[in-house]
Amino acid sequence: MNDPIQGFIIDSSKRTKVGKYKPFFLISIIMEAIGTIALFALPNSILDTPLLLTVWVIVFYLVYDIGSSFYKDILLYRTMSADENQRTKLVIGPRLMSFLTGVVANIVFTIAVIALNAGGMSYHDAAAIVILILVASTSVISLIGWFIVKEKHYVEEQRTEKLKLQDFFDLFHENKAMVIFAAKGLFAGFIWTLIFATPTYYIKWGFCADLTTGIADMDRFTVYSGISSVITVVPMVLGAILGRPLMKLFKDPVKMTCSLLTVQAIGGCILFVAQITGLLQRAPWLFFMTMFIMATGVGTDFVPQNFVQMEIVDYGIYKTGKDRSALTTVTDGFITKLQTAFSATIVGMVLTGIGYVVEEGNRFAGDVSQIPVMLDWFIVIMGLVPAVLGIISVIIYKKYPITNQIRLEMKAFFEKNGKN
Repeated sequence: MNDPIQGFIIDSSKRTKVGKYKPFFLISIIMEAIGTIALFALPNSILDTPLLLTVWVIVFYLVYDIGSSFYKDILLYRTMSADENQRTKLVIGPRLMSFLTGVVANIVFTIAVIALNAGGMSYHDAAAIVILILVASTSVISLIGWFIVKEKHYVEEQRTEKLKLQDFFDLFHENKAMVIFAAKGLFAGFIWTLIFATPTYYIKWGFCADLTTGIADMDRFTVYSGISSVITVVPMVLGAILGRPLMKLFKDPVKMTCSLLTVQAIGGCILFVAQITGLLQRAPWLFFMTMFIMATGVGTDFVPQNFVQMEIVDYGIYKTGKDRSALTTVTDGFITKLQTAFSATIVGMVLTGIGYVVEEGNRFAGDVSQIPVMLDWFIVIMGLVPAVLGIISVIIYKKYPITNQIRLEMKAFFEKNGKN
C-alpha cells in the first residue's frame, strides 16, 4: 500500500537542479542498502526474542521495500530520451546487467559464505559480512551511475494547485491507456509464475518415476532439472536481445506483445493436448522445447512492455497537460506486487486442491494410481491456464488506445513543449 503514497510524494515534488526523479533514486539506493544489510545482519541479541526479531524484520523489510518503490526506472528512462529507439536501448542494458550481476552475486555469495563457514565462522556472521561487502560495492557503482545519468526530456508544467487524491482517481477516466495496460497485466502477469509453478513436479513424476512403484530416478531427475533451470534463465537474456529488433519489425509494441501472448497461449495448448493424448510423457523433448518457446515469449515481452509504460506516462501528459508520471505507474506496480504476494499462495492452494502428497525422498507417498491424474492437473496449471490468460490478455489489449498516428502526434507535442 506504500506505492500510491510514494507516487503522490514523487509527483508533488518540485524539479531540482539534478532533475525531478534523481533525488528519489538517491534515496532508493541508500534505503535499499540499509534494508538489505539489516535483514542479513540480524543482531545476535534479538535472535532468541521472537517479538524483537519480528519487529526488526518488518521494519527493515519496509525500509527496503519503500526504497525499492522509489526506484521507478521507467520514469527516469523517459526523461533521458524521447526517441523510441533510444528508449528501447535504455531498457535492454539494465535488464542484461541486473540479470548477469544477480547471477554472479548469487554464486559469489554462496561460495564465500561456505568458505567462511569452513574457516570456523558461523553462517549467520558469514552471510552478514558477505552481504555487507556486496551491497557496499554495488551501492558505490549505483552512486557513480546516479552522477552520470541526466534528466533531459520533460515538459515544464505550470501547476497552480497542489496534487490531490482526486488526481489519482481522475487518471482512470483520463488515461484509458493506463487502464487497459493494467487490466491486461491483471491476467498476463500471472503467466510466467504459472508456467514455472509445477515443472519440477511434472519432471520428477512424469519423466523420472516408475508409475507402478512411485519411485523416482534421481539421477535422471538431476539432469532434467538442470535443463529446466536453463529454460528458466536463458530466455530472460535471449528475450532482451531479441526485443529491440522485433520492435523494429513489428513497428508497434502492442502488436508485438499480442503476438508474443499468442505464442505463449499456443504453447500452453500444445502442452495440454499432448498431455491428454498421452504424448507428452513419452516425449520430454516436446515438453522442454515448448517450455523454452513460452518462456522466451515472456522474456521478449519485457522490451515492448517497458516502452508502453513510458508512452502511457507521455500519453497522460499529452491528454491533460498535467505531469502525474509516478501516479500513472502506481496501478501496474500495485497489481504486480499483489500478484507476487499471492502467486505462491495460489499455487500452494491448487496443489493441495488437486491432492498432491509430499513425497518421502524419491518415493511418492500417496496412491501411485493417482499420479497420472496429478500430472494432468500440473499441465492444467502450467499449460491450459496460461493459455486462457494469454487469450484474455490479447482481447483486452486490442482496446489499447495509443496508435502509431497518436504516437506521431505525441512526438510533435513533446518536441513543441518539451525541455532539453
